[in-house]
Amino acid sequence: MSPDEIEARIVRAYVQLACTPETDGSRTVTIARFGALEARLTEVPETQRLPSLPWFWLELYSNAHRVVIDSCGCTELDELELGRAVEFIADAQHGGQSLH
Repeated sequence: MSPDEIEARIVRAYVQLACTPETDGSRTVTIARFGALEARLTEVPETQRLPSLPWFWLELYSNAHRVVIDSCGCTELDELELGRAVEFIADAQHGGQSLH
């Protein structure tokens, strides 16, 4: 995926969170899959939000091991955070095959 496609998928996932049912109080949308790995966006439930911590987390999840292997927090997904998010997923895409 190109950086522009990754960015579009992140924005789409952010919008989809509003329509996604909660699971264990949080909402998660898959952004992309790389073999047994998933890049996903998770929203922290309102009742668990703390002012000093991000409300959204980009996670690299291993389906094979059922564990989050890396994550990146976001609060507003403004231009700076969106750029970091794209880089996070691009790095996972290029190096992820060796992680599962």
